[in-house]
Amino acid sequence: MTERRRAVSERRSVGRMPFVASVRQMVGSETQLALSQNLGEHGMELRRRPGRPYQPRTPLVLVFELPDGGELVKARGVVAFERFDGFWQSTGVRFVAMSERDWQRIKAFVAGATLMQPASAAV
Repeated sequence: MTERRRAVSERRSVGRMPFVASVRQMVGSETQLALSQNLGEHGMELRRRPGRPYQPRTPLVLVFELPDGGELVKARGVVAFERFDGFWQSTGVRFVAMSERDWQRIKAFVAGATLMQPASAAV
């Protein structure tokens, strides 16, 4: 029997790079701070305090800072996955809308981070 559920890294078509930053996450009228774990052109993974788990496709708004010194990135996303990770909840977010400028900044960050990683570390 073949395992239907593949690891997140096997399902993802575009790699993500380690990225640790504070992220303001808004779901409906609720605002929380989370910590990003990685960032890619199409999404990011957040670590947050345990609380109400989010269902897949739950819409949310994210605000975070890239290390390029530019303005805050504002992105709309949907929950791709939610799981417990030790004492934390891990939330995968797929971006669905942001400005073209912010998307280009994320692409440049990921491309630059890829160049700085050893070849075996780039996914």
